[in-house]
Amino acid sequence: MSDINKVKVILDGSEYELQLEEGQTILEAAIEADIDPPYACQAAACCTCKAKVLSGTVKMDDDDMLTDWEIEEGYILTCQSHPTSEGVTVSYDED
Repeated sequence: MSDINKVKVILDGSEYELQLEEGQTILEAAIEADIDPPYACQAAACCTCKAKVLSGTVKMDDDDMLTDWEIEEGYILTCQSHPTSEGVTVSYDED
């Protein structure tokens, strides 16, 4: 599998390296890795899984719940996000 499917997640001050399966969201991989990420609906309706992209790029399937400002600042909904480059790092600790 390509390095594009590797994502570093920062949560509660700890860093985790995740290997995503094809089509898997960052949140799905974090749940599978049992790192206890914040989430509620998994449907882009609650923003509980919001995180900030610190490096790399991601594509969101749905970003309607985020403001334009949040998107410009690099925030994503991890339940809707897929890496589109190598070196993706996202942090749940930013606010």
